[in-house]
Amino acid sequence: MRQVVFVLLLSMSAILAFQVSAQAEWYKGAIHVHSLRSDGDGAPEVPVAWYKDHGWNFVCVTEHNQKQDDERFRPITPEKQPAPAQVKILRDQFGDDWVETKVENGQEMLRLKTYDEMKAHFEEEGEFLLIHGEEITSLGKGPHVCALNIVDVIPADRDKDAVTLARMYHNAVTEQCAAKNQPMIAVLNHPNFAESVTIEEILELKEYRLFEVFNGHPGVNNWGHVENGYPSTDRIWDVVLSFRLMEDKTNVLYGLASDDTHNYINWGTGNANPGRGWLMVDADSLQADALLEAIEAGKCYPSTGIVLDAIESSDTGLSFSIQAESGVKYTTRFIGSRKGFSTKTTPYLDKKGKTPSRASLVYDDSIGVVLAETTDLNPSYRFEGDELYVRAAIVSDKLHPNAFAKGDYEMAWVQPVVAP
Repeated sequence: MRQVVFVLLLSMSAILAFQVSAQAEWYKGAIHVHSLRSDGDGAPEVPVAWYKDHGWNFVCVTEHNQKQDDERFRPITPEKQPAPAQVKILRDQFGDDWVETKVENGQEMLRLKTYDEMKAHFEEEGEFLLIHGEEITSLGKGPHVCALNIVDVIPADRDKDAVTLARMYHNAVTEQCAAKNQPMIAVLNHPNFAESVTIEEILELKEYRLFEVFNGHPGVNNWGHVENGYPSTDRIWDVVLSFRLMEDKTNVLYGLASDDTHNYINWGTGNANPGRGWLMVDADSLQADALLEAIEAGKCYPSTGIVLDAIESSDTGLSFSIQAESGVKYTTRFIGSRKGFSTKTTPYLDKKGKTPSRASLVYDDSIGVVLAETTDLNPSYRFEGDELYVRAAIVSDKLHPNAFAKGDYEMAWVQPVVAP
């Protein structure tokens, strides 16, 4: 069946050749979003309206371990959301007819809108699309996986190792994709959140083609965690790419960006707000199957503010254009590993000379080196013959207006290209 092939395989042509003309239509999307249906502080319509009003083209609402179709009410109380003031804001924004409440045992309750109601209210053909999702959240410690475009809820599990859990979740997405004859994808979320997933565990999870290289939640350690022995997500990406591609040139790991948004009332660093990280997707149309197929093939780039265009990748190298803002400087680093890189590893040791329980190993400096660096607005890299792959990381000197961490600049990443 086409959908099974879609989840499990990619053709070599998709991996080795990705070209976008300067006139290509890009779709901007949020792929990891929460509301009051799980642990967000806004009613379900709040994040969807925010993204639509701010120019996003598609949103995947991914509540923890649940679908979004059940009848559900939340008590309106001053102590926690939804507070009376927020319900008033909902009425002002959406109208009295939209906001539904009831009184139960003397307590006023707010009815939470379902996915179908949201889809009917917000979608506009060719302009804005809502996609059903779930964040499969291990009960207790363990990996989190976003399952996009699912039909049935995928149960989370507990008391198993991270590899077993992550594999169970990926298999469940693949099986549902086949059973429903509908494209679906699984994304390995924030590997550095809590005690989620180590490099060594990701190396075992060869079925995962997508992971979050950037996640806007303040509890996620995108840039690493020295005390816990967590490398940065960029470092994770390069190590996994290097070892995977050494064995199988078709098994590329692609990086995605998300907000993992939870907070819509208080804004600023330290809150999980919308607008920190997103995915730009080059798809044939604004339809779920086209978007997911493009993401799975790496026809997308993650960004926290930088806009790219004219991305061309092939067995000769990689090039793209940066849509520059006036007065902003952009630095592009082409990053990769060379064939024959050292596979030597050493244990991670903290300041006390001990190895934290969930630390990844330390990998050789020959992995993920800067192959070239430029401030040109049309960067390009041509393979010289000894590279295994190349990817690009672009950073500006413009501070992010609502940063994940204080001092963060706007960034973007270009997906890895495998050398011949």
